[in-house]
Amino acid sequence: MGLLVLSWAFVSNSQPEPLAAEDNSTQRIIQGKGSQSTDTVKTLVKPEPLKLKVILREHYIDGVTETTKKEETIWSMMDFWATYEDWTVEEQHIDTVVFQRHVEDISPLTKQQGYFGLTENGELAVFQGLPDNGKVMESFKPIPVKPLESKREKELETGIKIKDQRHFEQVLQQYSDEGEV
Repeated sequence: MGLLVLSWAFVSNSQPEPLAAEDNSTQRIIQGKGSQSTDTVKTLVKPEPLKLKVILREHYIDGVTETTKKEETIWSMMDFWATYEDWTVEEQHIDTVVFQRHVEDISPLTKQQGYFGLTENGELAVFQGLPDNGKVMESFKPIPVKPLESKREKELETGIKIKDQRHFEQVLQQYSDEGEV
């Protein structure tokens, strides 16, 4: 009995040997119930790539949201997520992922066709096209029309073409001083 205790103490004080690259002892072989063979078990991983419908929503500072839909073929999920690292997942389903992001710029549509003008209710708005026949893309709080100088009122009635983000913010600031846009 004393000899057995000594050998147990000797075994417990020994350091485990580091694993070599050839050592597969930590890997498991999955066998079917009651079988002695090393047949592999079928998995749920498909050998072909995954196809997903991807929807991208870009929200611009002028209130416009652009939506792009496309189908992606995915060979590596790590590469897929890396592609959209600047986006936020809005929705995710088995075959669809919806991403969104906020863009600190005005939309390409506003750059091409955007005009500031007044709606029939006296609200400052961004129109797609001239205010006379354009469609309202985004409206802001009503601005008091009476205190406006006649020159400014005429500008808004005919429409002020939006040139770029800086111009967009300048016009908003100019009219917000008068009516808290």
